[in-house]
Amino acid sequence: MKFLKSLYLSIALILVGCSTAANYQANLQAWVGQSEQALEAGWGLPSSIVISGNTRYLTYARNDGVYVQGGYWGRTVTPLYCSTVFSIQNNVVVQAHFQGNECTSY
Repeated sequence: MKFLKSLYLSIALILVGCSTAANYQANLQAWVGQSEQALEAGWGLPSSIVISGNTRYLTYARNDGVYVQGGYWGRTVTPLYCSTVFSIQNNVVVQAHFQGNECTSY
């Protein structure tokens, strides 16, 4: 039983370690060149759409709560979020970027 607990813990740590912002960026780049319809089929409806000139900016925002840390002298509260923006021109994704501390993937 102790062996199984150690094995599960090891697997969990490995999986958490593989989830990175670099992997998230690589996954976003796979959408560059895809159609806006394909993007919305994969990501769903965006949180917001901004149009500037001939570019549409589709934003997908995710708020995962907060991380609270601290002790005797006080606490620090850090919001956990990820905001991903896809730039669309002529119905094609031309750029993708993100901001936030919860933008990770495997």
